[in-house]
Amino acid sequence: MSTHRLSLLLAASLLAACGDKDTDGDPDTGDVTDGGDTDDGDTDGDTDDTDDTDADTGDDEPPPVTAVIRGTVEVQLYQIVDGERVDVDESQLTSFPYGAIFVGSFDDPDADGRENYRGNTHVPSPIFGANTFELTVTLEAEGTVQVYASLDEDRNTIIESSEPLGLWPADIEVTDGATIEDIKLIIDVEYDPDDGSGSGSGSGSGDGCDLVVSGPATVGTGYEGPALAMIADMSGNGPIHYDIFDVTSDGSGGGTGTYSMDVCPSLGSVQLLGSIDSNGNDLFDPADTSGAYVTAPDTNGNPIYVDAADLTDYELQIPIINPTTGEEEDNSISLVPFVRLTGTVMHGAGTFDELDPGSKVYVAALKYQPNTSVSVSSVVSSSFDIHEFEWAELSGQSSITYQLMVPGNAETYLWAYADSDLDGTLNEVGEPVGSAGAGSGYIATGTSDAVYDIVMDVP
Repeated sequence: MSTHRLSLLLAASLLAACGDKDTDGDPDTGDVTDGGDTDDGDTDGDTDDTDDTDADTGDDEPPPVTAVIRGTVEVQLYQIVDGERVDVDESQLTSFPYGAIFVGSFDDPDADGRENYRGNTHVPSPIFGANTFELTVTLEAEGTVQVYASLDEDRNTIIESSEPLGLWPADIEVTDGATIEDIKLIIDVEYDPDDGSGSGSGSGSGDGCDLVVSGPATVGTGYEGPALAMIADMSGNGPIHYDIFDVTSDGSGGGTGTYSMDVCPSLGSVQLLGSIDSNGNDLFDPADTSGAYVTAPDTNGNPIYVDAADLTDYELQIPIINPTTGEEEDNSISLVPFVRLTGTVMHGAGTFDELDPGSKVYVAALKYQPNTSVSVSSVVSSSFDIHEFEWAELSGQSSITYQLMVPGNAETYLWAYADSDLDGTLNEVGEPVGSAGAGSGYIATGTSDAVYDIVMDVP
């Protein structure tokens, strides 16, 4: 068996229509031969009987590829007790203490590192347990997407950079007309029973934050409804402070509004950004239309400098149109759905032939630190992602290469286990193990891919 990860095998059929298709809109009254449409009849109004050739170059854009993705998203609570992760019994809670869940699908990021969202949906009133979702993905051509979910933890209607999220740890292949099912997303949330919920109408400011950043907002689309003004750091993380305000029609296809937020002094260089709820899900999320502070129409004026004085009349434009490409700038706050952890696993200074023949090796990004023997099924259920190696991939090798997909800005424990006796129990006495980091395997994933090599040995 070849290397495999715990991912979903997807398949769909594509029927290609045959025969001559004339998509240029001209009346086609003549016969055509295979190889292209060159005969649209005599439509130029002259008096001869010769058919004229039209200007159909065959360069029409292919139709988009669409597919449906269905699955469930579940919020699981935990607490840290005496340094150990302990699951919370949600049945003891009287209600679901958080806001909505955003579910998004995206493909490879642009050169600026931002994701291209190809479909999104939301769960407006989640419950503990499985919440079903369905979204339609649209691509220019067949390819792959990733799917993740993010929880509005503080119930302020903003999907923030620091919100807890869960992902499907594999690329999803998209073919036209496919229906992809059984996608399971788990969002792990550290539960604090003493923590109150946020408010969707506040400024996100605390005591001593008495400076004001304010100004007009111009929306270039036919939109009326809530809009968001926010302060983010220079990497786009935020919001640090925010204000939710109303946009009304300006009578000419656009909208206007006014924002004002209290901010803390001495922030230094930051970004002033804006967003509208363009997908109408009552959330400000990464798939929404975004904008920024401008010094002139379509001229991004960031960064701004927050020191000790109010900043007034700072105009927000949503969206900003790139004058060269004619496309909208992406000024949404930064949210990193996942990072890839890669590296090599070695068995001491020798080869994996030192293991018993038939052994398996598992590399797992665990949600908590392991300290006892554990079943393979338990490792699977408590991991963000896991990579399994069969004996055929180990025999004769001094190292193997793994890849895992783990949520960004998350905490994980990266371990490798050998199951030498194939009894489905790992970390047994006499079985080799290895970890990344400083012995515990602890890793804070951050916002970028990382490489960790692991050396396995018998403790």
